[in-house]
Amino acid sequence: MRIGPHSAIDRPEHPVRGIVFDLDGTLYRMRFFMRPLLFMLLFPHSLRLLRFLSVRSRFAGVDMGSRDALIDEICAGAAKLDRHASAQTYRSWIFGRFYPAFLSMMPLQRSGRPGCAGMLRTLHERGIKLAVLSDFHEVKERLELLRLPTECFDIMTSSENSGALKPSPGPFLQIADTWGFDPSSILVVGDRDDTDGAAARSAKMRFLLLGDRASAGSVQPRPWNEVCAILEGLRLSAD
Repeated sequence: MRIGPHSAIDRPEHPVRGIVFDLDGTLYRMRFFMRPLLFMLLFPHSLRLLRFLSVRSRFAGVDMGSRDALIDEICAGAAKLDRHASAQTYRSWIFGRFYPAFLSMMPLQRSGRPGCAGMLRTLHERGIKLAVLSDFHEVKERLELLRLPTECFDIMTSSENSGALKPSPGPFLQIADTWGFDPSSILVVGDRDDTDGAAARSAKMRFLLLGDRASAGSVQPRPWNEVCAILEGLRLSAD
């Protein structure tokens, strides 16, 4: 079985020792109402969301060295597009309005994907290290609101927190260093090949793409039930 271009994940002589999960769209399904609802929750400054996300996207794959440096540049860029708000206004808005609104929507997702909590517990009990690397901050808080077992994760962090947004391999390699694992023994699971997959390939990690539609790319997406079955079949050594 091939998972991405680098290696199979079911070889007992080279077991997966750690798994890095994306969060949004992977451990839970992003529902259609998320963006419109977020836009409404941020009223009367809803347009700041569009500016924030637009400028933030310019830093995809760029390693700024720290979270503060990244946020400073994003806020400065957003302020240039908004004659009514300064960079400091955007910084206050991000942490005072955007993230609280983002968190408030998590209970509406009800929970993670079907069987996700049980799968995570199974992997944790087998001794496989687990991490969540989200694009956005407040990772532990969002997992708790999704009723996913945070105790199963050794690392809960964001690419934003590292100062290097996906597809930069930096945050992934930091996780490998923390675990003391060779990157080739780590599997990345995500719903976007252009960010999660590209970062995994740059870091020389394995990649499993989640998705319900066929792709023209080199990595074919797999539906959630198949992803869950593949992961539940992982073991550190042959039984």
